[in-house]
Amino acid sequence: MSGDRVVLHVGAMKSGTSFLQSLMYANKDLLLERGVLLPGPRWAYQVRAVRSLFNGDGQLWEGLVDEVVRHEGTSVVSMEFLGPLRPPLVRRVVESFPDADVRVVITARDLNRSIAAMWQETVQNGRTWEWDEYVAAVTASRPGHRPREETQAGRTFWRQQHIVRIARTWAEVAGPKRVSLVTVPQPGAPRDLLWERFASVVGTDPAGLEPARAANESIGAASTLALRRLNELLDAEGLTFDDGARLRKGMLAKRVLAARKKQEPTIGLQVADWVEVQSRRSRTSLKRLGVQVVGDLDELTPVEVPGIHPSAVDQAEVTEAALAALAWAMADRIRSEAEESAGLAPAERPLAADVRDDWSSDGGADHDVRHAGQGD
Repeated sequence: MSGDRVVLHVGAMKSGTSFLQSLMYANKDLLLERGVLLPGPRWAYQVRAVRSLFNGDGQLWEGLVDEVVRHEGTSVVSMEFLGPLRPPLVRRVVESFPDADVRVVITARDLNRSIAAMWQETVQNGRTWEWDEYVAAVTASRPGHRPREETQAGRTFWRQQHIVRIARTWAEVAGPKRVSLVTVPQPGAPRDLLWERFASVVGTDPAGLEPARAANESIGAASTLALRRLNELLDAEGLTFDDGARLRKGMLAKRVLAARKKQEPTIGLQVADWVEVQSRRSRTSLKRLGVQVVGDLDELTPVEVPGIHPSAVDQAEVTEAALAALAWAMADRIRSEAEESAGLAPAERPLAADVRDDWSSDGGADHDVRHAGQGD
């Protein structure tokens, strides 16, 4: 595959990754006509292939590599698990394509918006950390600051959001000239601007793509609190993340509760002094690394997240969100029983098919460190 290009989009989480993944797979055939391969029928294939690198025998990863090698042109592998990998695994990934022009893309959003988005993501992924607990853990574990007591919440956040460390690790293996940092535009920018920047690194025309279904849709403050409490109850029942992941995130969060988003307030976050300092240091360090910047590092300047503190959420709204979830669960159960009586196999049931599609396309696979196969 001499002369061919492999674009490794390695994260970071909550930086428009699901938007880009959904858009590309929704236009998979069109992109292939333009010479750009997305290995696998759906994005879930890439999730499993990457996870096999550190959780299995690597067979699925080798299958993905074989598909890329057979393609004459550009291939895109997009999976957030890749970002925080340690150097030996980063080297293995890059060396999987010895004859290709390997390019690494890191998408990055400003730190303040990332904190708010990541807390909600951890709740959707089954965590039970309260908002103040989470923010305190992220604050205490920030780079260059030694916490009195290291927390899992803090480690989890910075493993996924330490953009400088991620960029440095990949630059040391692939070379800084082959690493592109694509900044996420700040609020108010055209929606397609992130895709246009990403496409410029891939080397494809950004125009003419069909819009994708909303990807990794966020939920409102009341729904987040209801889901966090549900996680506590599921934990008390001894249910692991995997036991309820498809329904909790793929269906309950992304479809039932996301539909209520406009009815609910959102979680807000003012820009703390330490966030300003940390962001400024990160921008300086990224300049020194010598990676290619697509966009503007000033877009990583933290901005306020409009909304309210979770303690200000009306408990009646939390109850309504919980009842909406309960109503959906009962309706789903009634439909399932009716379909079983009609002799429909699970794969033929419309709701089951919807869950599988949603899980594959919206970033539903658990990005949490518990399932990332990485030590501390």
